[in-house]
Amino acid sequence: MPNWKNARTLYALPSPLYAPGSPILIAGGALLEAEGLQYCRLRLQVIDEMRVRSVTVAVQALDAAGEALGLELPHRFLGKAGRDDILGEKEPLVLPVDGAASFRVRVLSVCPEEGGAWIPELPFLPLPAQETLETRYGAEELAEQFRIRYGSDCRWAITPAEDLWLCTCGAVNRAAEGSCHRCHRVRAALEKVSAETLRTESESRARKAPLRHEQALADRRRLRKKLMTGAAVVLPVLILVIGLLIAVPREIERKNLYEGAQWLAGVGEFDAARETYLSLGDYRDSAEMAGVGLDYLRACELRRRAEQNDPSALQMIGRTRADLNEDTSAAMLLYEAAQREFEALGDYKDSAAQAARCADGLTTSRLLVQQAAYDRANTLLESGRLSEAYQAYMELGDQEQACEPVYRKAKALTEFIRRYNIRGVYASLSMEPDDMTRFSMPKDTALTLGSQSVADLLASGGEDPAELQLEDEPAPGMLPLDQAVIELLQSIRNYKDCTELLQAIDNATDLTHEFFTLCENGDISGAYDWLRQYGGSFENREAWMSDLELYLPFCADWALYLGDATVIPLTVGHDGRCTSFRARVRIQDGVATLRLTDIANDYSVELHADQGSDRFTNDDNGHCLVVITNAGHFSYLKYNAKGDLASSCEYERVGG
Repeated sequence: MPNWKNARTLYALPSPLYAPGSPILIAGGALLEAEGLQYCRLRLQVIDEMRVRSVTVAVQALDAAGEALGLELPHRFLGKAGRDDILGEKEPLVLPVDGAASFRVRVLSVCPEEGGAWIPELPFLPLPAQETLETRYGAEELAEQFRIRYGSDCRWAITPAEDLWLCTCGAVNRAAEGSCHRCHRVRAALEKVSAETLRTESESRARKAPLRHEQALADRRRLRKKLMTGAAVVLPVLILVIGLLIAVPREIERKNLYEGAQWLAGVGEFDAARETYLSLGDYRDSAEMAGVGLDYLRACELRRRAEQNDPSALQMIGRTRADLNEDTSAAMLLYEAAQREFEALGDYKDSAAQAARCADGLTTSRLLVQQAAYDRANTLLESGRLSEAYQAYMELGDQEQACEPVYRKAKALTEFIRRYNIRGVYASLSMEPDDMTRFSMPKDTALTLGSQSVADLLASGGEDPAELQLEDEPAPGMLPLDQAVIELLQSIRNYKDCTELLQAIDNATDLTHEFFTLCENGDISGAYDWLRQYGGSFENREAWMSDLELYLPFCADWALYLGDATVIPLTVGHDGRCTSFRARVRIQDGVATLRLTDIANDYSVELHADQGSDRFTNDDNGHCLVVITNAGHFSYLKYNAKGDLASSCEYERVGG
């Protein structure tokens, strides 16, 4: 943390920010620069009766033109705070950018101690500036008269703001509060004060000033007379006291020792103070102080040093800086010791309340340590050190967040599988920082994939270490890459879109998927060529070849040869003639669909047949039938309800 005494202020919020109904307001904020780093420091003031457990904000750094720099930085301020308490002032946020000229802040949530969360529905906007009394009433003497009437702490003119009102003492009150919660002045009375009334009172006071001066002189004369009379009585008493002091030097010595013991206790020298109190015997409360009194002061000192998170106080409890680590702060150790010592004091003074205060401080310290651990884990995650981030989240007991680094590695590998032919690629994937991820493939496969693909494979785990072994046979325990990634995804199956990623792997590794896609898209010729060239195992290959050869003749552009050119349009209620069309067959789920698209007009006709049949009809009654004739013509036949042929037409293939 930089030396704040040398910090340079680059920007400050011009006024407090508030949203209607909010239990807090952003009382102030500044952009600072120290030792080459830029920081944002906020003052979040609680303005509600409820106690606040935490406030989560998001800070966006802005450049000189007001444009966003980098990503918005979220942060959660922890600490139990009541009304008028301030959060965040001692927790500067390091901005992950350079060159910021200002910043924008949003409140994301406010969590009270009793649970739940307040989420703002409206943005935080500037509150109106509160005028001084001198500005509101136009003259210094009128402001002074206001203070004479209502109190010397009055500085500001009462100001309404949204659902708040700002008191003359500076306190922030709810609109429903009739009097100030801090100074208890009545709002209605303050609002009724006019400049004319103050001027009248001020002038009246000025007229009475000479009379008050004469009265003060008379009072001083009477006081001087009383002092002269009293001196005759007091002087003998003083002489007696001096005599007693001379006669009892031992009493002076004991008093000095007592005060010395108090001083030793005040500077934390409790052992020396205890010896001094013991030497005084029953002088004043020395016996009590030598026992529970010093124990209480020592516990208070431990609590105070814990609140400062002061590691130099660890020697008081027999600990050292070596006992501190990422999971243990000085504040935690000191709070624990102070709480034990207060509890040992029982009902002495307010020991029970102090023990509870230490327990609260210990809880807050643990939360701060936990937040720091989350920050470290998040930094590891964003820097690509996925295995280390995974281990950090698991140590925090956050299994949900631990899924994220696993997901990122699995998603990157899924993208690799979708882009490249991974036949022959094996892997042993690891999410342990001490165990390296290993890949294996034959040299020929590596040459076929190319150097860029190999680099992509090794980079799939971010900054996690990985190695590639070029060998014809993978090492024992390695799995085909797709199976290894599937196992990784199944370990976090319900996280985000893992189900979709599993399906993507299945699609990418199913080599026949392309064939069925061609069939479903109506590219029968493409599917036929694919199946002829495919050398792998394919279920029902001969039947599929037969079906494709059956439907290939239909897939062409056709022109009218003879017959009624209105037959096809009338099938779908279209008024016109069809002189040419394009025909395509789609095969899906055991059904072949013949789609005729009129080239000149914007409509289509669909007929269906069971896969393996070349008799396409438009409905169950078979009123329309399409066949390829022996002459290779496309014949479209329409029947009436009795089953008699009503009309027909034939088309010949365009281009032979």
